Amino acid sequence: MSLNVTNEIDEVLVHKQRLPLDVARWLLIVFGCLAVGVLLGVTSESPLMVLVVLAVIGVFVFLGMDLAFYSILLFLPFSFRYIIPGRGFEVQTPSEPLLGMLVVVFLVQKVFDRAVSKTGASEDEKFPFTSSITIFIIVTVLSAINSPDILGSIKGAIRANVYVMSSFLTFLLIRSRQNLQWLFWSVFPSAVVAVVWTIIILIYNIDLWQWTSAYHGSPFTNYSVFGSYTVIFFLIVLSRLLLDRTSYDRVFWSVMLMIFTVGILLCFSRGVWLSLIISVGFLLINLPQAEQHKRILVIGGGFVFLLVLLLLPSVSDLISERVSTLFDPQFASNRSRLLRWAQAFLMFTEHPIIGNGYGAFAMLYQEDAALTGEYVAQFQLGAHSEYMQILAEQGSLGILAWFWLILTFFRFGVQALRRVRETFFRSLVLGIMAVELSLLVHFCVNNLLNGDAIGIPFWILYGLLPAVVRIAEREIEAT
Repeated sequence: MSLNVTNEIDEVLVHKQRLPLDVARWLLIVFGCLAVGVLLGVTSESPLMVLVVLAVIGVFVFLGMDLAFYSILLFLPFSFRYIIPGRGFEVQTPSEPLLGMLVVVFLVQKVFDRAVSKTGASEDEKFPFTSSITIFIIVTVLSAINSPDILGSIKGAIRANVYVMSSFLTFLLIRSRQNLQWLFWSVFPSAVVAVVWTIIILIYNIDLWQWTSAYHGSPFTNYSVFGSYTVIFFLIVLSRLLLDRTSYDRVFWSVMLMIFTVGILLCFSRGVWLSLIISVGFLLINLPQAEQHKRILVIGGGFVFLLVLLLLPSVSDLISERVSTLFDPQFASNRSRLLRWAQAFLMFTEHPIIGNGYGAFAMLYQEDAALTGEYVAQFQLGAHSEYMQILAEQGSLGILAWFWLILTFFRFGVQALRRVRETFFRSLVLGIMAVELSLLVHFCVNNLLNGDAIGIPFWILYGLLPAVVRIAEREIEAT
């Protein structure tokens, strides 16, 4: 009894001692926020505003790299395009400033560690994709030599490489199951909100379902971005429900699967549908023989659902029309893609080694409305294929580096599956591989890596695969 009283007294004394520090910390945060607000107001019409914002972000990132990393993922689907006044420079806020500052702090930290440490990093601390990513980054920057606007190409290459560097950040920061939980709670709630929000808007604009205008007022700009983003979470959830036999709330995960399924059904992108079918097939192939009933259930459920859709007259007409135009060269978007792919190949023949420079396709491509039609001429300037765009802008060195990135990723994943036996980690490994496969298939007919909603998840998952494998192997060693 007396011991309990003593402990309570000690806790009260400790609390009293910490109270002034806590009050001081919160007052410092409040006054800091007020000072930042005043500075932003005073400098709102001058370039100093940008410096103030960068300084605040830099302090935030330096004090808490992991918090900044999770903040990017939390706000990712709600980032908005901000144009710096007087400069015409677009920034996805807050994702790109936070990520850029994170990369700067990461590089400074690496330089400092190299200068101080006399021994190299241990084997499990080495990022397995360092060589392939470094070569891809170097080629992306070197390609600016042939660009019609060298400065603009270099700026674009730096921005793209900041996205690529998020794979290093992921491997650095995701080191335990606790980190995976934080990653989940920073990613999935915002994804569910963004997808449900978009579903409501699409249902309200159901008459414009197949047009980009149906997405006005939603967090996404068009159906390709929305569909690809939704597929990322659909595949992770599906993989866990199919493969993970450990204890977790399957009802909660099933509800999430239904939400993302509805989102995909309301997406009008043929590229999304094709990539989803291939990636789900990849998951089903990797199901163990003991889970044969799940394979039959998924395939049977898919056929039944498709049959129901085809029996609905209005829906079946839309689906039939969309599928029938898949290989029609006279269809507007198909014709535009063919012309752009041909133009990309011609650009490649002009500079076949290191290409025309990052972002040069948009600078060099001139779309003739007489050939494509007025509607098609309004499409955004891109090669409509990540592979053809890399070929045109970064040449043969760039496309070889890109394929090496893909090869090393899947080779590492296949080798990891031979070592990782716990079903939770296997479901994550296969889910990540399925997502990357889905995006890579979709990249054949679209270029989406230059936007943060797809580019950041793609590179984060690229770094998350070895991070998950490292966590699994550490747990094996510990037991």
